[in-house]
Amino acid sequence: MAAPWLTLGKLVLANLDTIIEVVKPAFTRKKVDGLPSQTDLLNQQISELQAAASSNVEQIKKLAAQLKEVVAAFEQAATTAASEREKLRRLCLVAMAIAVVSIIAVIASIIVR
Repeated sequence: MAAPWLTLGKLVLANLDTIIEVVKPAFTRKKVDGLPSQTDLLNQQISELQAAASSNVEQIKKLAAQLKEVVAAFEQAATTAASEREKLRRLCLVAMAIAVVSIIAVIASIIVR
């Protein structure tokens, strides 16, 4: 059961630098000598914020789609594990029944002698 979480953790840790690069946008800082007026600086910062917001929306959509796939995979793995557990339970019951019958047969053969 821990194997899927370990795999997911390794995947996230391996791509952590990429995730941070995507999440941390580079906005224009206040540059006094770079632009002639405060209005131009504000307009540039607003346009950068709008571009970052639209980029974030696209990335959130992609992340949601990937999360949906992960949840579906976990659901499939849980269904498979439940099915295998049920098969194993049945096999154990059959093995116990065979063991009980064997014990009874051994006791019967000892008593008959």
